[in-house]
Amino acid sequence: MARASRSSLRFTHLRLKNWRNFREVDLDLDRRAFFVGPNASGKSNLLDALRFLSEIARPGGGGLQAAIDQRLGFSAIRCLHARKQPWIEMDVSIGTDLDLKAWRYRLQINIVKGEKLPTVAEEEVWRGDDKVAGQRRETTAEAFQFRQTLMEQAQGSLAFRELAEFFESCRYLHVVPQIVRDRERAHKGGEDPYGGDLLRRMKAMPKKTRDPRLRRISTALGLAVPQFNGLTLEDDADGVPHLKAAFEHWRGRASNQPEGMFSDGTLRLIGLLWSISEQGGTLLLEEPELSLNDAVVSQLPQMFSNMQKLSSRQVIATTHSPALLGDDDIGLTEVHLISVDSDGSHVETISGNKMIAAQVEGGMTISQAVFPLLAPTGIENFGKVVLAS
Repeated sequence: MARASRSSLRFTHLRLKNWRNFREVDLDLDRRAFFVGPNASGKSNLLDALRFLSEIARPGGGGLQAAIDQRLGFSAIRCLHARKQPWIEMDVSIGTDLDLKAWRYRLQINIVKGEKLPTVAEEEVWRGDDKVAGQRRETTAEAFQFRQTLMEQAQGSLAFRELAEFFESCRYLHVVPQIVRDRERAHKGGEDPYGGDLLRRMKAMPKKTRDPRLRRISTALGLAVPQFNGLTLEDDADGVPHLKAAFEHWRGRASNQPEGMFSDGTLRLIGLLWSISEQGGTLLLEEPELSLNDAVVSQLPQMFSNMQKLSSRQVIATTHSPALLGDDDIGLTEVHLISVDSDGSHVETISGNKMIAAQVEGGMTISQAVFPLLAPTGIENFGKVVLAS
């Protein structure tokens, strides 16, 4: 089997059991995937399941125990609706358009009575139809030996290094403009999903690659941001990188402004455009429409597709935006609807929802068919609530 590049690999199937507010998830994933649902329905939690796998595999990241601790412990990520099942299970397929099941990874974790730390109950790695690695805890007495996954062990992951590298290269992104502007945050090492490392990542790229990419981003920003005319990356006297943009005005020469003066929307758009164009595994986007005009948001799905032609990077995004899902080119298999009842959250691909599929086939956009279903019961009374005592 030929080795695929990390950027061409993608998540093709996701199965979860007892993860956060989902008792069970079982769905296929395209190269673009959009998750919609009411507030607090679990959109971010689905992204976090894939982010969790990435953190386990990342060198120096602390592995399984650190990933669980960062989420406030095992009890915080185990589904409250799980009842008699004490474990969490994650089962993902990773492949390409030509080979949807090049890899499969399954991980089951729980806490054994008397132990403080969660441990691996079962772990399996499959390459195609061949099982290449695995471990299984047979008795509770040996729980202490299973505090690490094979994925986080350099020696243990040799047989599936391609898969581990894919997990490592997946990236969660939720650019917070205030953090991009925070110079103290920017000086900290390591990856920052909220944008603190954005300028460092730009500077780390070779100039011959970085400058053409900045020019392409400048072209896009010129269409989305009024009076925008050029974007560069320059070091200050201390060697700290800064973005500078030229803005046209009534004078003859454009005015240069540093990133500290950019609007929130401009900074978020720069972070989004840069990250999509990077090589790497799946990009997990939290509400990419924030701070952006609806006219810009409506172009994001097409922009994702165009950038994927360069990077081949899968994009999985959560959204509350009707404008984002108004694109006629979005397919029914690309959108996943989350609903909530007394038994937790449930997710379905809308291609399997007969009512939505019929409405779209009848001429509605996906946005028109889906978003009316997301309104909370009684929301029409929300504006009437009097908060003053």
